[in-house]
Amino acid sequence: MKLKKTIRKALVLTGWSLVGCGMIVLLAAAKRKQQHHYCRQVIVSIHGDKYYIDKSDILKELQSGTNGSLIHKPVTDFDLSVLEKRLENLSWIKDAELYFDSKDVLHATVSEREPIARVFTTAGSTFYLDSAGKRLPLLNKVSARVPVVTNFINAKRLNGADSALLKDVKDLVAYISADDFWKAQIAQIDITPAHTFELIPVVGNHTIRLGTAENFREKLQRLFVFYQQVLSKTGFDKYAVIDVQYDGQVVASQKGNVSAVDSVQLQKNIQELVDKARMQQFNDSLAVVQKVESLKADSTTSQPIKTKAIVENKAPVLKIKPAAAKPKATPKPVAKKAIEKQGKPKAVMKKKNEY
Repeated sequence: MKLKKTIRKALVLTGWSLVGCGMIVLLAAAKRKQQHHYCRQVIVSIHGDKYYIDKSDILKELQSGTNGSLIHKPVTDFDLSVLEKRLENLSWIKDAELYFDSKDVLHATVSEREPIARVFTTAGSTFYLDSAGKRLPLLNKVSARVPVVTNFINAKRLNGADSALLKDVKDLVAYISADDFWKAQIAQIDITPAHTFELIPVVGNHTIRLGTAENFREKLQRLFVFYQQVLSKTGFDKYAVIDVQYDGQVVASQKGNVSAVDSVQLQKNIQELVDKARMQQFNDSLAVVQKVESLKADSTTSQPIKTKAIVENKAPVLKIKPAAAKPKATPKPVAKKAIEKQGKPKAVMKKKNEY
């Protein structure tokens, strides 16, 4: 019995030894086979619309990471994860992916960052800003055509308020860049010392006071209605300032009067606009009711027509009519001779026999 157990243990040990030796032989063979694989070609693909980065720059960075030429270099000499991180450390590259295919071709696929604004600080330095809020350095070969943001804080490390302002800038510019109309209309965004925003349009010689970034979508919508209903008729150069920073209000200041508009005047102007819109809505509803009444009177049917006028008490969309024409100048006094010519009876001489 003991002999059988001893033989059995010996066989088991021998089997494991053979398996271990086989694994070592296979690994060595695989390694020798890999050593015969060399990089035959490098294909660089860039995902983006403008190609702010060049393929040559990516190849130089890969060569720098592998200490030499890429072609004919053993595949085992490439640490792909390290090379990917090296590429992603470049400012204008958002993501990088490297792999070898079955033909020993190295594929480098990168996604570039898209700038949405060019920011100028109070100290005169400048940088690009992408949709993620990352600062991008200027490019030597190309200049991105994006809106300009001025008077941003000049600090390498931002505090809480500055970080919130940067987020407001990013959100505002991203919205403008995604809208075809505002992307074509807004050329510059100025930051005031109070951390509010003023917009400079491409068409029109006026300044748009947006206020803070809070509810900026609603503010731009009111401005768009004002463009449609007023400036399309009066012209885009009539007003110097268009203020949309207060809720539900659009206040325009004519040229020559660019002082700050107080809240009382704002309320008065917007109330006039709302009243006009409500009056127009009431007149339209009244016209409908009158038309229905006339149809009832003319009808010869035995059964009366039942109608119900429904007037919804909703906040009206601002339907602003063109500004009223200026009153005519007061006529100048007319000379007496001119008055006599207009029909005043002349003096009649008495006849001699009437004395």
